[in-house]
Amino acid sequence: MVSTYYHPVIGGAEAAAQRLTEHLHQRGHQVFVITKRTSPDLPEHDTVNGVAIWRRAPIGARTGLGKWLFLPRALGGLVSRRRAYDVICVIDQRGTGVVAWLAARLFGKPFIIQPQTQGTLDGRHPLKDGWRAAVHRIATWPLRWCYTRAGGIACITHSIEAEGRAMGVPEARLHYLPNPVDIERFAPASPAERTHVRRAAGVAADELVFTYTGRLSREKGIRELLLAWPRVAAPGRRLLVIGPDMPGHPWDESVWARDYVQQHGLEDSVTFLGAQPHAEVARLLGAADVAVLPSHFEAHPLAAVEAMACGLPIVASNVGGVPDFVVHEENGLLVEPHDVDGLGRALVRMAEDAPFRTRAGPAARHAAEPFSAKRVLERFAVLISELSELAN
Repeated sequence: MVSTYYHPVIGGAEAAAQRLTEHLHQRGHQVFVITKRTSPDLPEHDTVNGVAIWRRAPIGARTGLGKWLFLPRALGGLVSRRRAYDVICVIDQRGTGVVAWLAARLFGKPFIIQPQTQGTLDGRHPLKDGWRAAVHRIATWPLRWCYTRAGGIACITHSIEAEGRAMGVPEARLHYLPNPVDIERFAPASPAERTHVRRAAGVAADELVFTYTGRLSREKGIRELLLAWPRVAAPGRRLLVIGPDMPGHPWDESVWARDYVQQHGLEDSVTFLGAQPHAEVARLLGAADVAVLPSHFEAHPLAAVEAMACGLPIVASNVGGVPDFVVHEENGLLVEPHDVDGLGRALVRMAEDAPFRTRAGPAARHAAEPFSAKRVLERFAVLISELSELAN
């Protein structure tokens, strides 16, 4: 398994990589992970839940440049351990997909990729338009050509499947495999658990709780959410912000977010909880009322499906693979990205329309059930086994 970042780094791609590797290990496969070493405090060689982890230089926190500097070391790891694996699997293949293609060509190994971002196959960057978009597509064509040589492409959204078709990938190599969710862990809380979790988080039993789960990063829409929040903020309403700061990253919004809340007197209705363990995120979501995903772009946002699995109706941006599972006016409300006014109206609707929340919550849980980890991960494991058998 090649994943630029891995445990203990928190994120959708990292969670997807960890769940798949641990499922393969439990299935009896020998699995090892090649990933970037994000801190000198993390050992170079480690084992987490039975999975061997090989952390490679350069040592440093998550940055855009860091993932590219990691590539030669990732290739070195695949070369030096070429006799130890049968299949190369890459989660979020930006750059690392080229490394996998090279190793696959050198040693006759099959490889499979799972794009975690829209546009990595067809080159349509979500933040570029006009001539910049054209230049980006031309510049990334060699990378994208390598990605499309994979023996299998696990598509987390139907739109990524369409990207593959547009790049000429045969249908037999495209597989719809969304990011999995542990729907046993992420589930509606019992009344007693709900009361306990709320008390621990400093939330009153009768407050209406909205949750945002994600990095405090520009593309996740935390700025738009906080700009819209004063329209819905009132006594008895609370926004829990769950997720890590991004210190040193050019898209970090953590300082702005806390300053905005303080300057606008929103401390009583907005609570920053920071990064939380996965189990604690599940407990917090289970005790909330509404989820919010105001992202500028997404592929298959795990945080949204996890919240819906907890029975939360959702206000979400109409981007990427979100419409695969969020049905407007059925299990949530879809808004356009960057639209503060539209987001504010949707939040007010959720706050004031209790019958809709009551109806949409169970529908959200039902929509999340097909993403059951057991079901999706087993399909992924079968695909990997089939590739291995074909290669042998």
